Amino acid sequence: CFVELYFILASVWTDQYYYVFAFLLLVFGILIITCAEITVLFNYFQLTGENYHWWWRSFTTAGSTGIYVFLYSFVYFKQLEANAFATYVLYFGYMGLASLGLFLMTGCVGVMSCLLFNKTIFGSIKID
Repeated sequence: CFVELYFILASVWTDQYYYVFAFLLLVFGILIITCAEITVLFNYFQLTGENYHWWWRSFTTAGSTGIYVFLYSFVYFKQLEANAFATYVLYFGYMGLASLGLFLMTGCVGVMSCLLFNKTIFGSIKID
């Protein structure tokens, strides 16, 4: 994901052309599947500890990808060598919005996958 994030940021901020859209779709699919699997795993650990408050934890577990992207934007900003205040405002404003969008998207994937998982495991319980 690091390499793809670098190429996407380079295409947005340095006017380079991004042309590997099929690979980007593959990486996006892997991101969605990984977020769902990790969130279900953490949800299972939480439920085995008899803690049933899983909603927000599953949202933030999967959504932490957006935090990683925002932190990486600081590393990438050093390479841009910008010196104007407007550049700082525009760059971090747009990266903050993009990271928030990614946080909300992956958080939604995490909650939906945990909801499906919890409905499946609690639906199979037979009470006699």
